[in-house]
Amino acid sequence: MKTRFIVLATTLAFPCGLVAQIDQKKTAEVQIEEALSALPESLRENVRVDGFDEAGNPTMLRDGTSHIICHADDPNVRAWTVTCFPKTLQAFVTRSEALTKAGEDTPARVKTLKAEIESGAITMPELAALYIRNGNSVEIASAVVIVHVPNATAETTGLPTLPTRGSPWLAEAGTVMANIRIARR
Repeated sequence: MKTRFIVLATTLAFPCGLVAQIDQKKTAEVQIEEALSALPESLRENVRVDGFDEAGNPTMLRDGTSHIICHADDPNVRAWTVTCFPKTLQAFVTRSEALTKAGEDTPARVKTLKAEIESGAITMPELAALYIRNGNSVEIASAVVIVHVPNATAETTGLPTLPTRGSPWLAEAGTVMANIRIARR
């Protein structure tokens, strides 16, 4: 169950919202490089990157004119995660990160997000891709692309609803959080 929403957003990958001590401060340049690593090279130009200052506070590291925003790894969260998404997913990602930092586990966070989407508190685009790299460290991070397709089903997409090695699959089928997952190397 942990992998069902491991890639929704920067801090969604951490079901417990656990906080760890910051081992080292990363420079803005390193944070930008790591954050952009989630994107295909063809999308990296003019992307805004949000990260953290020396004190661990959120800050914009690089302004951009692209339709994409990347979030650097949060040094206040245990595992390493970077996320890039179109501006149309910003409210969703921001809320998801806030729930994780508040300590909500994955089932509780997903339940809250679904309810807020269904109520209209969070507006989801009809189609949007999220690019994520995450793992215990940058060196062993895996990458995935998640394409949000609200209310999609196996019947409407032709995709399996369980992870299938080497092929995309549909998570949360039939819900407002339905998404296609595509693992990247």
